[in-house]
Amino acid sequence: HISHFLELVLKLYISSVNENLLFSKCYRHIEKRSKRDSIELLQAYELICKEDFELSSLLEGIQHPHTITLDQALEFAKCEKCSITGVDFVDINFCNDIEWIKGLRNNIEHYQFRLSPKEARLCIGRLVRGVAEFVDIFSLFNLEDEVGKDNYQLFEILADEYSHLLKEAENEVAEKEAEAFRGVRPKHYALIEWNIYQCPECSNNTMIPSDDSSTGYKCTFCSNEESDEIEFPCDCCGTLATLEEMETWPMDDGSIEHRCYFCSGQYYADKDD
Repeated sequence: HISHFLELVLKLYISSVNENLLFSKCYRHIEKRSKRDSIELLQAYELICKEDFELSSLLEGIQHPHTITLDQALEFAKCEKCSITGVDFVDINFCNDIEWIKGLRNNIEHYQFRLSPKEARLCIGRLVRGVAEFVDIFSLFNLEDEVGKDNYQLFEILADEYSHLLKEAENEVAEKEAEAFRGVRPKHYALIEWNIYQCPECSNNTMIPSDDSSTGYKCTFCSNEESDEIEFPCDCCGTLATLEEMETWPMDDGSIEHRCYFCSGQYYADKDD
């Protein structure tokens, strides 16, 4: 329901631009113009409007046209900018929220999945925070009028709870980063192996080195320790690479070594081919 609500909000935005853009055939027409002229979707749409082309003509004779996806609606919304400052109306946080909710929906649909009461509160709070800002920016509707005063106050509490915990997690990232580079000259920063990754579980940029983690990294928001983006040193030369990019070598003593593209011999094998 949460994911469906988000999709409906984005499609409501699209219909506020042009209700015909809700349909895949019209959207693809804009998309083709965008690719052909190497311009953004919104610019392509505005050009087509100036040419007095009626998008509705593409739907003639089609009784049940297919509608666009959430991702397509988001791509169009991301083109919107403030006419005065040039700042994007849709920020990276809202995009991350959408990626997170898609991942959550996938887990619910394909796995045995449970949320604790606290996790459920944070999920609702995160969604409400993003949606409230989005509908306000584009003046789509008044959220309080739609859900009622009591429910709106509850949603505000949940959104504030999520924002507070996220801010604490981000502050911890900043503190740990400052600690890692304290006393190090700027020209030597590249020698410090300290990275910030986007956590695949919560989609926040809060995954940092941790001595308490089995992978060497932990998310300061959700405590997740796993990510395909984490780089490890090659056991032979020390070059950093993800485990996906390395070859696993079983040793005579039963241990395992991870070797990079060059140390595994794969580079020379590909070169010979």
